Amino acid sequence: MPPDSELRALNALHEQLADAFAKAQWERIGEIDGRIRACLELLAKLPQLSDEVQAARLRLKQLHNEVRIAGAEECERLRVVLLRHLEYAEGRNAYMSVDQF
Repeated sequence: MPPDSELRALNALHEQLADAFAKAQWERIGEIDGRIRACLELLAKLPQLSDEVQAARLRLKQLHNEVRIAGAEECERLRVVLLRHLEYAEGRNAYMSVDQF
């Protein structure tokens, strides 16, 4: 990566992740997460990073952690919704089998 491109790449990823997070676009967040990984792998190969790049990386890391926590909360919410549907289906099946007698 040319010198200024690291900072631009990190800032662009931060902007994309923040936008997807604000819109709760979880599939898009997954795609961005892959791009973040690729970018961080490239940065890890560089001999050193400027202070600005390190600060941008830290900002992205903080946002990524916030998104990760929200993603875990969303997974739990969906788990509860699915569990309710399963319980409803089991109750419905119980009524159907009682009605057959």
